Amino acid sequence: MIDIKAVLKDAEKKEASDVHLCVGASPRYRIHGKLQDSGLQKSTASDNLAILLSLIDQDQREKFEKKGEIDTAVSVGGGRYRVNAYKQRGVITIVIRIVDTVLPDVNDLMLPQGLSSFSGLQKGLVIISGPSGSGKSTVLATLLDKINSERACNIITLEDPIEYLHTHKLSIVNQKEVGIDASSYEEGLKSALREDPDVIYISRAGSAKCVSLMLNAVEMGKLVFTTSFFPSTIEAIDAVVSLFSKDEETMIRARLSSALEGVVSRQLLQTADLTRKPAYEILLCDKNVKEAIKKGNNLEIENLIKKGHDKGMYLMDESILGLYINGVINASEAVNSANDPDRLKMAIAAYSAKQQ
Repeated sequence: MIDIKAVLKDAEKKEASDVHLCVGASPRYRIHGKLQDSGLQKSTASDNLAILLSLIDQDQREKFEKKGEIDTAVSVGGGRYRVNAYKQRGVITIVIRIVDTVLPDVNDLMLPQGLSSFSGLQKGLVIISGPSGSGKSTVLATLLDKINSERACNIITLEDPIEYLHTHKLSIVNQKEVGIDASSYEEGLKSALREDPDVIYISRAGSAKCVSLMLNAVEMGKLVFTTSFFPSTIEAIDAVVSLFSKDEETMIRARLSSALEGVVSRQLLQTADLTRKPAYEILLCDKNVKEAIKKGNNLEIENLIKKGHDKGMYLMDESILGLYINGVINASEAVNSANDPDRLKMAIAAYSAKQQ
C-alpha cells in the first residue's frame, strides 16, 4: 500500500508542483515543468482506489462513480492539494497538484508593476490569462491577499475547486466552491451580487451569461477578477467576445471596453539552471486601448502595447526576448515559447549580430 502522505512529503521536498499516480508505474513528479520518476514503488489498481477514497468524502465518491472523474481540493497533513482523478482502461489515475498553504508576498513574486497595481483598483474587470500550470491561481490569490491585507472590503470568490484558503484580515473573504456552495458560476454570481461585495473573483467565466453578470457587477461599481487560458492578451479578449453571437458583438465589445481595466498573460519558461521564470504580456486599458477593443482592432491594440512601455505595457515576445538577452533562458526555449516564433528568431539573430 502506497503511503500518500509520505509521497506528498517527498514531492514537496523535491519542489514538485504535481504528483501523477498511474497504475503500473511509480509516482511521477513534475519538477520545474519536467516529469520525473520518483523511484518509489509502482502503484496498483487497489492502491489508487484506496488513495482516492482517503482523499474524498462520500458525496464526492458518488459523483466520481457517476461521472468517472472528479476535480476537488483537499487538505492533508497540514498541506493543501488539488486532486483530479479519472478512469482510464478501467482503472483510476490520480493527479495531485501541490498548493502553497502560505501565500507569497507580492514583492516576493516580483510581479510587474502594472500587474501588482490592479489590487488598488476600486472597480473594473481584470483578466489573468495563461496555460494550465502557469501560476494564474497563485497570482490572483496573492492580489486578493494584498487587498485583504490593505483594505476593508467584502471579497467573494467563486472557485472550482477552492485552492488557496484565505483568512479574514482587514477584509472579509467568503470563498464559495461551485458544485458545493453554488450550483453553477452563473447562480453563484447572481447570489454574490446580492451579498454586498466589493471584490469578486470568479475562477472561470465560460459562458455568455457568466460574462454578462460579471459586466453587470462592474457596472454596479465592483472590482472583478477572472482567468483565461490564452497565451496573449488579445486572444483572451477575443475569447470573451466569441461567447456571444455575431449580432451581439458590437454590444459586448462596447460593454467590455468600458469595464476592462487590464489583461495579463503569463507563462513559465525553463531557465538555464533548470528552474522556471515567468514571462508576461501586459495590457493596461487606457482610453486608446478601450477604443481599439470597442472597434475590434487587434492590430491597433498590439501597436498600443508596443508604444506603451513607459506605462508598463509590453508583449509576451518582448518579455521572452528580455529573458534571453539577460541569459535567463536559451534561444530554443525562447523561440518555442513565443507567440510569433519566426519574428522572435529574427529578433534573436539581430541581437546576436550586434554582439559580434
